[in-house]
Amino acid sequence: MDVIRYHWYDLGVVSGILMMRYYRANYRTLTMPQKLLICNFVALIAHQFEEYRFPGGFPAVMNIAVHESTTPDRYPLNADSAMLTNLAATYGLYLPVIFFPQITWLGLASVIFGFCQVWIHGIMINMKVGALYNPGVISVMLGFVPIGLKYIQYMQNHGLLGTRDWILGLGGTFVIGYVLLLKSTFGWLPDHDTPYPFTPSEMQRWGARLAGYA
Repeated sequence: MDVIRYHWYDLGVVSGILMMRYYRANYRTLTMPQKLLICNFVALIAHQFEEYRFPGGFPAVMNIAVHESTTPDRYPLNADSAMLTNLAATYGLYLPVIFFPQITWLGLASVIFGFCQVWIHGIMINMKVGALYNPGVISVMLGFVPIGLKYIQYMQNHGLLGTRDWILGLGGTFVIGYVLLLKSTFGWLPDHDTPYPFTPSEMQRWGARLAGYA
């Protein structure tokens, strides 16, 4: 289990590559919404890799710069909570919508959830660290934002999004964000005595400099 706990973002690259191969093999039969949702999935994989591996250092930024933790290798974000919430989002939301594109409100929710990252990475964290870059912001601005806008534009232009979809999509985004972020990541799962702290290498990657940790 520790292999997954400390390398889920590396293993995710395999999922991203497999999805790109799937995209290429089924290009002619995939609908445009599916193609865009696949791109959104790959953007998420890239986002997680940018946060935790290269350049990495997101745990230090979040725990030190944002939450001013005195035990930054384990509180409030820890290796277990990071794994659980990210895998839940990846394989519980971003992956299923590809194969069930007819549930349009859920696809919309995944796109809006990506837009929410603009606030986290593009505004809040940058204000905290006093820098234009933090681990994850590139994949948000070059991945989630343009892909999401293209998805909404296509769906609207083809009459595939109605009022019901927007209500359920926005509501679904709120529920997902509330459960995964507010309640799980920073509510139920934080533990000062967790046996799953981040490793020294995870804490000392690039983002650690922004948080004044390295």
